[in-house]
Amino acid sequence: MSDAQTAVDALESLGLTPYEARCFVALSQLSHGTAREVARVADVPRSRVYETMERLGERGLVEIQHAEPLIYRSASVETAVSILSTQYETYVETVDQALRQLQPARTEAERAVWAINTHDGVTGRVVDLIRESTDEIVLIVLDDRLIDAQLLGELTAADDDGVTVYIGAVADGIRTRIDEADIEATLFTTDLVEWLSATADSPRLGRLLMVDREPVLVSALHAERLPSIPNETAVWSDGLNHGFATFAERVLTYELEADSDVTFDVSASDDEAASDDGATSDDEPTSDDGATSDDEPTSSD
Repeated sequence: MSDAQTAVDALESLGLTPYEARCFVALSQLSHGTAREVARVADVPRSRVYETMERLGERGLVEIQHAEPLIYRSASVETAVSILSTQYETYVETVDQALRQLQPARTEAERAVWAINTHDGVTGRVVDLIRESTDEIVLIVLDDRLIDAQLLGELTAADDDGVTVYIGAVADGIRTRIDEADIEATLFTTDLVEWLSATADSPRLGRLLMVDREPVLVSALHAERLPSIPNETAVWSDGLNHGFATFAERVLTYELEADSDVTFDVSASDDEAASDDGATSDDEPTSDDGATSDDEPTSSD
């Protein structure tokens, strides 16, 4: 993928229309240009360039010289990034305030398996689960890009709150970051963790998380769409009422016990699963073709 197409895709993700993104990137490659010149570089009909430039001008991304013909010049990279960042942050703050007013209180587990389709969505769910932990966190990280400053901060906070933290990893970079963060975590590795870490196929496992013996999350890494940004998806369950969650819990438990320095009592999770009178239902939320949003139900089979 060319740098120009990468920039166009990123600008569209920030809210620009396809024509706006293509015209702005085209103009950025010129010191200045007329509608004809921009249309040629952007591969956009010239008749659409005029209105597109007007909208970009209203955003502060383009300057217009009212000559004959009109001449356009893009804002500097620094100015454009600053404007887009400010607009994006404003939108985020507005969405945050509005959704907090609309969000219902979740008083009980919804007993489903949920799918997440973006790296940011996966990281957000991992962070939420860690924040909600009260007793124990088991995290296996198979790619060093998946343990960033935000995740380290949440693990540090959980550790400070007295939550027991187990982290399975092979990469030296991951272990170094844990040590530098001064998290009192039990680091472990097993043959399976080493084998999964060495797998280069796509998709491949990214991280596995279990919190307080119940909520379980498993992520996968796919071929990158944007440079240096993991293309990650995941499924997670808020209880052990499904085959997926039970299987993942058993795998994580086995991997902990496979490390000679770690003992892990599974009787608590067995008792909880046995005493749950809402354990299995054929009427769980499902999705026939996988998730179509960041966090929606998928099959509970």
